Amino acid sequence: MQSEIWIAWSGFLGTLLLVFVGLLNYSVFIRQLRIAREQIQTAIKQVEIAQKQPELQLIQRSITETTEHVKVLVAKPYLRPYFYENKTWQPTDPVSYDEIKAMAELILNNFASALMHSASFPQYPGRGIEPTITFHLRNSPELQIFLFENFDRFPFTGLTLLCLKNQSLKETEEDLKRLISIVEFNEAEKQRRQLLLEIFKKPQNRTPLEFTKQSMSGNYLE
Repeated sequence: MQSEIWIAWSGFLGTLLLVFVGLLNYSVFIRQLRIAREQIQTAIKQVEIAQKQPELQLIQRSITETTEHVKVLVAKPYLRPYFYENKTWQPTDPVSYDEIKAMAELILNNFASALMHSASFPQYPGRGIEPTITFHLRNSPELQIFLFENFDRFPFTGLTLLCLKNQSLKETEEDLKRLISIVEFNEAEKQRRQLLLEIFKKPQNRTPLEFTKQSMSGNYLE
């Protein structure tokens, strides 16, 4: 009789032990499952960050390209009126005109680079840079002069810069005609500018940046 009781208790204890081990294994499984989920979420976040990294880099580049000139103006504040306040250089000014031209070249080169990046990469914040470029072109006669005198140096972005400079289509068309009239010594450049005028006068509605995209693709007559 005692042996039967002992066997019964042993079976009961064995069952309890199996239940305890099962619960322990289950808790370990739940903990491992939670850790696995956390690892998956971490991996997803890392993938999202990696995917956004190029976009963040392009945003940072756009900020750099449209504000690079500010560092120079901080060091040389006497140049600021020529690029923010509609001031035109005069021979009597105590500022070297070569210094102003160098500053204009730096700004326009950076703007051109920003426009080309915006045309090439959808992630580049084109709409964010256009107001900055527009402000400077409309408030700096020196930038306008440099753009006109060196229009051939902006083969991809010249028409876009003209559009951002002006407040109407008529003004841009007049600028193009003026640019055509001043390159009689260079027939190839004159033809290029005439082609830009033809492109600009086509009936399709285009944003200024689309002219840069078109120029970079080489599809001038589309």
